Amino acid sequence: MSLFLASTRKDLARWRQDTNALLLFLAIPLLIGGLITVLMSGSGGAKPHGTVLIVDQDDTFLSGVIAGAFGQGELGELLTVKKVTVEDGMANMDAGEASGLLIIPKGFTDAFFDKQPVTLILKTNPAQTILPGIISDVTEILLDAGFYAQQLFGEDIATIRDGNLEGLPDDVFVSAIAVSIQHKIEASGSLLFPPAMDIDIVPPPPEQPRIPYALLFLPGVILLALMFAANGLASDYWEEREHGTLRRLVYAPGQLTAFLAGKALAAGLVITLIGGVTLVIGFLYHGIAWSKLPSSLAWIAISGVALFSWFGALQMLAGNRRSGNLITSMLLFPLLMAGGSFFPFAALPDWIAALGRRTPNGFIADRLTTEITSATTWAIDIQSWLIVSTMAVLGLALCAWRLQTGFARN
Repeated sequence: MSLFLASTRKDLARWRQDTNALLLFLAIPLLIGGLITVLMSGSGGAKPHGTVLIVDQDDTFLSGVIAGAFGQGELGELLTVKKVTVEDGMANMDAGEASGLLIIPKGFTDAFFDKQPVTLILKTNPAQTILPGIISDVTEILLDAGFYAQQLFGEDIATIRDGNLEGLPDDVFVSAIAVSIQHKIEASGSLLFPPAMDIDIVPPPPEQPRIPYALLFLPGVILLALMFAANGLASDYWEEREHGTLRRLVYAPGQLTAFLAGKALAAGLVITLIGGVTLVIGFLYHGIAWSKLPSSLAWIAISGVALFSWFGALQMLAGNRRSGNLITSMLLFPLLMAGGSFFPFAALPDWIAALGRRTPNGFIADRLTTEITSATTWAIDIQSWLIVSTMAVLGLALCAWRLQTGFARN
């Protein structure tokens, strides 16, 4: 026990003197995480809003109905309708200041009533995607509605336009038109009601609150800090070897286990501090319940020891310090890419996300995501705790085996 505590104190004292490295372990993920959060925090924000320009050269009631349709209901929340001249409209479109320009030509109403072809000119902004498509769809719907209204009520519309039925008095004229329209509505209604098929309308399930996209990056950013710290601290085995510490321990019976345990505890404390700072900043920014902090810190602590033990084993499998750093660096960035540190699993294709969750850091990040996004605390299952604990024990056992089989004596 005395050697265990002495080993822990020794490493903490030595690493405390190298504050630049510790700050670097913390600064890199905070910088990357901050940039990602700033970029992603606006996703899912305000609705798009644009302007549709109307050139009404016909200036009739029917052309006014078409122009006014773009500003009704929810469509009015997306589009501002502005009447302009042809010159001003084209100038605004060329400057990219509007989403669409609709030109209703003179004689549009007469052509509609006379069933003559007429062309409406619609110009959309190619620099935009959503709003120009909406404007095009609404214009097509209005024209289709006018076509079917003309087919159904064309004769009555022409009669109203002509003004009378063979000199009938006004009251009789109005009654005749109303009866004709009523008969047509009743005749067409039999084709529409009741519908030809039965449809069971199932109410949708209650909408679950969506997880902010920036929040999904938090576990990956924390694992970024843990991976950098675990890799950097694991290279300390080469310092111990060069100072002869490991050589003396190998020849001291029963001391190797206490030394490794103390070193793992010291590394776990440093990694937990670095990951904990990142975690607290994430909790503050995203408003995560503080009741989840103890469980998240515990998961980070044991995961940090597991990562440190395996990075240490990889370092000791190499022939020299340079080779060890090269091996771990070559593994570090692919693991970070696949394990959700740069792209959350929710943004990846299913097969890539499935592979990423099977990497060590991806497994840890996935369970951390479960913890911070769940409705309850301690949401990580017991099996996951056992897996990460086994990872730590096996990694330390591999380190002990490597120390006994030649690393310490070289």
